[in-house]
Amino acid sequence: MDVENKRENKEENKENTDNTIAGNKEEELQKVIYQAKALEEHANTLDNQIGMMNGTLQEMQRTTETLDGLSGMGDEYKTKEILLPVGKNVLVSATLKSKNVLFGITDNVFIERTPEDAKNSLNEDIKKINTIMENLKKKHSEIINKISALNEYGEQLAHQ
Repeated sequence: MDVENKRENKEENKENTDNTIAGNKEEELQKVIYQAKALEEHANTLDNQIGMMNGTLQEMQRTTETLDGLSGMGDEYKTKEILLPVGKNVLVSATLKSKNVLFGITDNVFIERTPEDAKNSLNEDIKKINTIMENLKKKHSEIINKISALNEYGEQLAHQ
């Protein structure tokens, strides 16, 4: 009888061990799924930030092109009419009193600058934004690689 009890205890212990291992794998798989979803959300946030920065860069580049045109006017700016955007798909015909522009240094503070100085400042800002975007793209790429590795690991866990 003693031998039979030992045999039953071994089988129960093996069953408990198997159940524990299966439970641990399922728990691990849930963690992997959770981590992958969290990383996907982070990647989506980075995508949105990159998209907004691209829009800002395009606007800044259009502005530098406009400043180039203004710089090249000479004294024509006093008599030549220009089309001035005042909103989406709305332009106003205007003449300029000065080639200088008001350049925003904060939301409510503007300083007068020449078109060349304004363009130089914009180009510096463009460089900074490009650096930030490169860092965001690098982080995005790293996150995508982590997601891929987690997905592979999750598949391995699911097939075991």
